[in-house]
Amino acid sequence: MATDKKIWGVPVAVSLAGRTNWPNEVKTMAVKKVLDDGARLGDLALEIGAHENLIRKWCNQERRARGESVSAQEPFASVTIASESIATPTSPQMCKLHVGDATLEFPINAPAESLQALVYALRCSL
Repeated sequence: MATDKKIWGVPVAVSLAGRTNWPNEVKTMAVKKVLDDGARLGDLALEIGAHENLIRKWCNQERRARGESVSAQEPFASVTIASESIATPTSPQMCKLHVGDATLEFPINAPAESLQALVYALRCSL
């Protein structure tokens, strides 16, 4: 026997196996919160108990329906560095980069791929 939970007042069926059957009404509201209201995917995923990638999929479907281009990769985010954002090395081997309230600390000789991954992780968490 399936159970129901309510998300934003909408009944959502959950199978005995734990699979959620997401009603179109919830999908539509989630997409609106992300695309139109600027909600963060991670926050919304936690709020409704869905995986971030599932909500991203719903958003991409809506973007396509709106005629927007949806690429398979995340778009490049430009970075502007102010002089006060760059810290002096904390030691001969380490450096810190301050981005808003966040600080990345990394080895000075870190490979570019590792720094890209760090910046991407930071961007996703903001």
